[in-house]
Order: sequence, then C-alpha cells, then structure tokens
Amino acid sequence: MAEKKGATLFDFIDGVTSKKKAWSKWSDNDQKSFTPFIVNRFLSMRQDLVELINELQTYTIGLLRPKETYQLYHEFLPTNKTYAKYIKGKKEGKFSDKLIAQIAEYYQVSKSESIDYVELMDQTSCTNLLKLYGYTESEIKTMIKEVRK
Repeated sequence: MAEKKGATLFDFIDGVTSKKKAWSKWSDNDQKSFTPFIVNRFLSMRQDLVELINELQTYTIGLLRPKETYQLYHEFLPTNKTYAKYIKGKKEGKFSDKLIAQIAEYYQVSKSESIDYVELMDQTSCTNLLKLYGYTESEIKTMIKEVRK
C-alpha cells in the first residue's frame, strides 16, 4: 500500500482560501509542517491580500501558534481561488562589478544605488560613460553584456 504524501504549501494556501479545510481535518504530520512565515510570504504575493497579510504577520510570526495562525486565516480570508505571481528578489551579481563601481563613482552614489541606475540605463549610455574612464572597446563589451540593449 502506497504511503500518503504530506500536505504541501499550496494545500495549506487552498485550505485557508479556496477550499476552506478546518485545522482538525489535517493529519498530525501535516499540522507540524505548517509554517506561518512561508504561508505569509505566498499569501502576500496576492495584490488583494498584501496589506492585510502585512498587518497580520506581526501576530502570526512569533505571537500565535501555527494552529492559531491557520485558524485566523481560515476564518478571515475570502473564499476564492486566485493566481498569485511569485515575485523574485533581485539577482545578485547580475552586472559587472567594474561597471557598478564606475556608475557609483560617476553619479556619486552607493553601489546598491548604482545597480538601480544600471537597470534604467541602456548599453549605449553605459558605453559612453565607460569611454570617459578610458576603457577599451573589448573591456566595455564584457562589462555591458548584461545591460539592456
């Protein structure tokens, strides 16, 4: 006889939103695997819930037990199934370190701010700026390969 798989994150999300499954209906192993932080993270990807989840997470992380968090969401969240696009963090190391340093120096901003600048710039504007600092065409080409065209 095949062993039953445990509940996934998406099962819990459905349990508090579209399918409304009571906490007592989950197995003991499923209840132990419920993680409020991860559930908060995925629920906050929904535009209609982001403010609510932000307000509630001060209680759901640390103050309330997982069972209480689940029950709060079960009772409080609307019954509907919605697609929530996962929002990824910024990719670290996307641009050349030399490019970031030169942009930071030119605009007199921090390196983290210069990354934002590069994301707004195109290859032509980066090339023009790097030429001011005396970089060769081949150096510039390798430095700007990840910059939008």
